[in-house]
Amino acid sequence: MEAWTYSRTGPYRQTLTLSTSHPYPTFPPKPPFPSTAPKPEEWILISVSYAALNPADLVALTSMPFFLHKTTSAVPCLDFTGVVLDVWSPTSSTPIFKKGDQVICTPPLPHLLSTGSGGLQKAIALPAKFCVPLPPSVPSIRDATGLFLTACTADLQVSLSNLRPGQRVLIIGASGGVGTMAVQLARCQIGPSGYIVAVCSGRNRDLVLGLGADEVIDYTQHPGPSLAAHLSQRFGEEEDKRFDNIIDTYGSQPLYTSCSSYLKPSGTYSAASIHYDSYRLWDLFRSVLTIASNTLWPKTPWLGGTGRTWKITSMMGATSEQMTRLSKMLGEGKLKVVIDSEWGWEDVHSALDVLGSGHAAGKVLVRVNGEGF
Repeated sequence: MEAWTYSRTGPYRQTLTLSTSHPYPTFPPKPPFPSTAPKPEEWILISVSYAALNPADLVALTSMPFFLHKTTSAVPCLDFTGVVLDVWSPTSSTPIFKKGDQVICTPPLPHLLSTGSGGLQKAIALPAKFCVPLPPSVPSIRDATGLFLTACTADLQVSLSNLRPGQRVLIIGASGGVGTMAVQLARCQIGPSGYIVAVCSGRNRDLVLGLGADEVIDYTQHPGPSLAAHLSQRFGEEEDKRFDNIIDTYGSQPLYTSCSSYLKPSGTYSAASIHYDSYRLWDLFRSVLTIASNTLWPKTPWLGGTGRTWKITSMMGATSEQMTRLSKMLGEGKLKVVIDSEWGWEDVHSALDVLGSGHAAGKVLVRVNGEGF
């Protein structure tokens, strides 16, 4: 079977290769089960339709120590859709899924580390609890690919911010995968009376306004420190123009350290990560140190802090409640997955190049089997 595999970390064009002899996925052993075995659960075999790439894939490929995996090789990608080929149920109860069902899937990182089995392969077997049905109203399975990692991260950021109707919100990195979801979810929380200012490239202005933003700040017109100065000038001089909350999907440390001039004292600065210019191990380590510093940094300004609450989003795996709720919102038209580009099965390296550029507007997809199976 064909799959993209790697057995060491490093530059992905050197380590990630297309295998034509990857083992076909299998189900767990049939009952009876040993007394020491974990409680059995339903598994499904899926023909993968599309895979959505995420920054977490770049971290895993280039900087995460490979010894964290329990397998000698691994297939990346935690975000994919597909069609159920077979169902394995350890009990006589009615299975969750049946053959032919279209599903949206996102196994958690610990599952990938223990099995080495991600979405960049023609077929995958995994526990059914990591998948939900494609809502019938969604016209194409492609339209749902990439929903969960981005939407669940944005959902956590919105939750940490405790958004309420009528609030003013600044969203940084608004045209990226998480950012496009954050704009939509924030609008749902603050309602029509709220106000969203989005920071993104000017070329994505119409896209972000169409998702629910009221105003766009083009960061390319305010390079480096001038962006923080511009935000302070535009929104810091009058109290009613300051933001109630800031959702930073990009991870800008300079904007956090300057936020006291345009974020209300009661506001929360919610970050999805800390941004650095590469995915090297050293930069990953620096990111961890910065997160620790921000978390422990005194909130009191006279002790050197910003005087504002800083929270980091930790999305190790989507909950069943999140997956069900967000897929329902997708089906109701309250959420949409913005797709930057779609790449062929043999073009994974090029797709990763686009993702790594940091300028993708929405999700970068890989067509595995496509709509057929």
